[in-house]
Amino acid sequence: MDAHKDLAVSYSCLTQEEVETFCMEWGIRLKFKPVAPRMDVSVDQCPAGSIALYCRHFEFSNLCHPFSLFVLNVLEYYRVSFGQIHLKGMARVLHFEVLCRACGYDPSLLLFHRFFRLAKNGDWFTFETSKGVTCLISSMVTTLGAWKDRLFWVSDEILPFKMV
Repeated sequence: MDAHKDLAVSYSCLTQEEVETFCMEWGIRLKFKPVAPRMDVSVDQCPAGSIALYCRHFEFSNLCHPFSLFVLNVLEYYRVSFGQIHLKGMARVLHFEVLCRACGYDPSLLLFHRFFRLAKNGDWFTFETSKGVTCLISSMVTTLGAWKDRLFWVSDEILPFKMV
């Protein structure tokens, strides 16, 4: 199967114990009810009242909880969820935020939109460099290996506001 068209067949291989251990290591409190999906339930079957999170968003992209307001605003503006964002797309959002803060600026959607555009990559969404713009991030890992099989659900109460 094409790796870009596998959203409906991306299953988690994590056990409940592994999810809870991961959450403790990354500061996601158990009050947000982290759950390992059954191994026959794909990421696009996230239960109502929950959101999907990928371990690699934390490990590779440096996503942290509590989530930054900028990351949440980007997802809300583009109307996508954590479970729909490709690993590299999340890395670009977070790297942009770090670059802005390192330069003494607060990241803004307007500035982000100047450098990046939302792009569909098969079943997944990512952020690509806008046409005619100098690349902000000079290098990006090109081979990620398996990352879609380490996901879990958490209560949407982990978000400070309801997202569409």
